[in-house]
Amino acid sequence: MSFYFYVIALQVKQDSMKKIISFIFLFFITFSSHAHVGHHKNLKNLKFDIYRNGQYAGFHHINFNWKTDESLEVENIIDFGVKKFGITFYKYTSKGTEKYDSKGKMTSFSSKTDDNGREKFCNITLRDKGYYIKGTKFDGIFNKPFLISSYWNHDIVTVPTQFSGITCKKIDQKVNFLKEENFEVAGKTFETKVFDIKGEKLDTQVWFDQKTRMIVHQVLNKKGKWEYKLKEYNLN
Repeated sequence: MSFYFYVIALQVKQDSMKKIISFIFLFFITFSSHAHVGHHKNLKNLKFDIYRNGQYAGFHHINFNWKTDESLEVENIIDFGVKKFGITFYKYTSKGTEKYDSKGKMTSFSSKTDDNGREKFCNITLRDKGYYIKGTKFDGIFNKPFLISSYWNHDIVTVPTQFSGITCKKIDQKVNFLKEENFEVAGKTFETKVFDIKGEKLDTQVWFDQKTRMIVHQVLNKKGKWEYKLKEYNLN
């Protein structure tokens, strides 16, 4: 799963918000069917604050539960609201769970989302002939390389396709390496590599720490500038 990612200008209407939510929370999950999750074996959790145009909107927490057999379960929790004159007029919550076997292969993914009263979902199950994917935007078998749109997994930059962890929408993507950058966040300076990822209604930049391959920052461009700012992390 896997990896993975949302206060609007005062004049923005709810329908405009709905168009960008699925894009924004692609951060929420980007996981490869054959992800190198073992690179994150010491990672316990990541906590991001979400901002739009510099204003706080909510949070995204990612919890890593490593089992004794070296399998992995990853929980994503997203909660944010958009306010106008101090009153919340848009509310978004989402929860998703990814499961990987001891070899790092995704065995299942499931999510439920409340998009300001509109229910969305995405379920993915490993089968003999590929992955059965059923969600708000997709229903069928897929047997080519892909990731779920949760950007904690650095393998997101290696695959041609991602599926939205919110709706299971299939998105073909193009990835370009931008630069190396010393990036300060969460009280530390990280030596990062920055990648640009684009696709249909997708325009995002992601910062990965070179030493741990941990995501430390993300910017999403859609109806404004959305940022995932790393607040806390637990890396043993």
